[in-house]
Amino acid sequence: MMDVDSRPESTLAKAIRQQRAEARAACDALAEAADAFDIELPELGVDRSAPYTGEVLVEVGRVPVESVRLLAEHLQLLNQHWDTIAAAVAEPVTPAVPLFRPNVGDLVVDTATGRAGEFRGEDGDTWCLAPVSGDSAPWTADPLTVRTATVNELVRVGMTARVNRQPKAG
Repeated sequence: MMDVDSRPESTLAKAIRQQRAEARAACDALAEAADAFDIELPELGVDRSAPYTGEVLVEVGRVPVESVRLLAEHLQLLNQHWDTIAAAVAEPVTPAVPLFRPNVGDLVVDTATGRAGEFRGEDGDTWCLAPVSGDSAPWTADPLTVRTATVNELVRVGMTARVNRQPKAG
């Protein structure tokens, strides 16, 4: 006679176990968020799974009217300001000071102009940059808009400089 505990777990049983674990985690997260806003959810819990589908539901239960009003109020407020919140999260933060100071001769990119150049030094609150090819005038850049060049940019600038050094045919 085979022991009941030694039988392998069925695929449905595994799925239900996983869904119940996810449902418990969701309940815990909702309870924590609700507590932060003094919203009472006294019957919050994981419901039994449906017998044929195995679907697991979360039971919110009977909730005090004040908790429902608070929950609705906070969700409406979140909805009203969602675009602002999403934009604020997506916006990159510009540092107040440069993240690095290149050495003289380092290849950098001025992101304000899209130009690559060699770092030549500082001129007050700006950095002096010079084109690698020497075919145009040096310029100054805001240190907050300057970054180090990527490997691809280093290769591209190096190849361009090599081509420019080749004698012109003709």
